[in-house]
Amino acid sequence: MDIGLYRLTVAPSASSRVEPKGDQQFDRPDAFLDFLVNDRPMRDLLDVPEDWEQPLDETTALRDDWRPKAVVDYLDRLLGVIPGDYDDGRVSILVCAVCGDLWCGALSIELALSPQTVTWQKIGWQSDPDDVEPQLLTDRAFTFDRDEYEELLRRLREHYKKQALIPPPLRLLRRVLGPRSTTK
Repeated sequence: MDIGLYRLTVAPSASSRVEPKGDQQFDRPDAFLDFLVNDRPMRDLLDVPEDWEQPLDETTALRDDWRPKAVVDYLDRLLGVIPGDYDDGRVSILVCAVCGDLWCGALSIELALSPQTVTWQKIGWQSDPDDVEPQLLTDRAFTFDRDEYEELLRRLREHYKKQALIPPPLRLLRRVLGPRSTTK
């Protein structure tokens, strides 16, 4: 890997949200794979304003509790195989942990592809479809070796394509009981 290039990996993570149930509330974790840039969560590398009311608790779409087809499409956008999420071509990185809806708010990037590299640039927050420009959260751009980047995302894509072959009730059972419970 050349000097100046970042390394993209993923690692298990969880976001937590409070859900009401009757007159009580309980904490619900949302497990997902988070993007790491040089072994640090990408969200930690952003310059979120101190007075910003929106905590950055969104998740990637790399979740076993979401439709596998939606996750494959998410990865295809990050690979540049299909158009971005927004009219201007931007691609979402972090989305609403509850529903994944882009208009709940999303961290998005401008994806720049060259034969040797992939760059995530102009990283910003988008929440309103009428916003012309996202609120940029860093001046930094992250450039990755294209072969390594594509290898990681294609491996993830294959995992979620296999998940799509599992009937939804069985996927739910595996999430609740763990992957080994349905294979014994």
